[in-house]
Amino acid sequence: MRFRVRSFSTVLLLMLLLGIFLCHSRPSAAGETAVVAAEVVNVRGGPGTGYAVISQAGLNERLAVLSKTGEWYQVRLSDGRNGWVAGWLVNIENSVPQGGGQAVLINGDLVNIRSGPGTGYGVVAQAGRGERFPVLEESAGWYKVRLGTGAAGWVAGWLVSLETSAVPVAPVIPPSSPGAGGAAADGKTAVVTASVLNVRSGPGTSSGIIGQAVQGDSLSILGQSGDWYRVRLSDGKTGWVAGWLVSVRDAERAQGVPPAQQNENQEAPAGPVGNQAGKVLSLQITDSGDKTSTVVKADAPFDYTSFFLSNPERLVVDLKGVAIGTLPPKTTVNSKSVQQVRAGYYQKNPDVTRLVFDLSGGVQYVASLSGDRKTLTVETYIPDISSSFKGKVIAVDAGHGSPDPGAIGPKGTKEKDITLDVAKKAAKLLESRGAKVVMTRPGDKETGLYERAGMANKAGADVFVSIHINANHDPALGGTSTYIYSGSSEPGQAARVQESRRLANYVQSELLKTLGLRDAGVREADFAVLRTTNMPAVLIELAFISNPAEEKLMNTDSFRNKAAEAIVKGIGLYFSEKRTAYSNNRS
Repeated sequence: MRFRVRSFSTVLLLMLLLGIFLCHSRPSAAGETAVVAAEVVNVRGGPGTGYAVISQAGLNERLAVLSKTGEWYQVRLSDGRNGWVAGWLVNIENSVPQGGGQAVLINGDLVNIRSGPGTGYGVVAQAGRGERFPVLEESAGWYKVRLGTGAAGWVAGWLVSLETSAVPVAPVIPPSSPGAGGAAADGKTAVVTASVLNVRSGPGTSSGIIGQAVQGDSLSILGQSGDWYRVRLSDGKTGWVAGWLVSVRDAERAQGVPPAQQNENQEAPAGPVGNQAGKVLSLQITDSGDKTSTVVKADAPFDYTSFFLSNPERLVVDLKGVAIGTLPPKTTVNSKSVQQVRAGYYQKNPDVTRLVFDLSGGVQYVASLSGDRKTLTVETYIPDISSSFKGKVIAVDAGHGSPDPGAIGPKGTKEKDITLDVAKKAAKLLESRGAKVVMTRPGDKETGLYERAGMANKAGADVFVSIHINANHDPALGGTSTYIYSGSSEPGQAARVQESRRLANYVQSELLKTLGLRDAGVREADFAVLRTTNMPAVLIELAFISNPAEEKLMNTDSFRNKAAEAIVKGIGLYFSEKRTAYSNNRS
């Protein structure tokens, strides 16, 4: 009898636990998609931060939702595995079938949409990965699709996936916090909790990126709209940041050292510090006029990583394995290359101390770690690039050419005309600095893609720079991007792609500073001119010709001159010296 009572009690307990689980877990609604809303999101083995990270997903990546437990969503990854993402780091979209029609899903980073079913037709628009368009008809492996503007175009079938057409429902937006609607938050400061935070021109992820902030930065809050805060940047500009990627505090409290965080996604606050392996003892800065030397000493060995941020320019150095010790939160320098150095306790368990160098324009650096790994020296300087072009062979490639006009703007501007003018201006500047220039398209007539690469290869060019203008069916989209070849895993390509990325970083950085447009990033693609050249190669998308404001801008001499000057300066910086840290980094 006792056995039966215990068994019945066990059954009741199991039923109760099952009921609790069912209240907090549910299967996915048909067609639900999780759209990543952070720069990088950890995908975990279970619904909580205690589970191991099995993968990561990037901004705007779309993941099919399988189920939900609490605030976590189980999703299917592109490689077929299942994992869990935090609900506050994604937006959930629902899709409702539309009567059996078909749509294409864009699979490439940047896919041309043409006026007819073949590569011989002109490009009328471009689309990015994850975009969907209803199918109107099919011809010889090409799909005719309806664009968001109502116009039609053709896309190659091998660059898309065919699926049942759907009408996307607006993503779920968290409810606004009290006081939303743009009201100022007197005395409040937003302390950045993400590794890198985009600052946008408006309160939403569809607004353009006008700058960036790093973890620990304190930004004065000027107002609020929903879950977004309007803030003031260190250079005086104002912009909007996502409320879920900052911590709001009283201004006086925010002046101290930023709190340590668990990881780059800020899924949960970190636990106690525990036993610290070591700490930073000192930070000494010496200015010799042409070069600024910063020496960091610790009482225990450490490793480091470093990277640049733009708008405004900053160098970020993470010291891995040491706590911040007694370093001041800010050290004023005011040298030619460094304005100030900020220090923050970036992470606990394991300890990471972050240094942020606020730089002047065009700064390069060399970093070296001592043999005992207890002293890091960072030297910053503004290079003289005037002699870096001498003896270099540079292939300058103006995109498209008659009869292919490339993309066409709403006012009739043709891509081929803009790219040729900028290419000619860049060529003159390069030649005046001692470089030999190979123009793959010196006139209006089109040159074949493989012929362009062949000319550069035959000339033994040191770098290949292709100049293009972007387009999209959304006229609000704008910005500057630079592409490199995506085949770094191919035999013999890794070193060339690595050098291409370094060149792209220089050119992209200079274009952003000079043109002032949205940073659409350094991206990868399988473009023929990038794939078949033998030297470091980049393809630049200066701006969006489909954006009326940017089309107007690119028809000015000022824009074209600035674009050419920025491209040349970026190439010069690439040649002058490697903008990398000579690292004993073991992370």
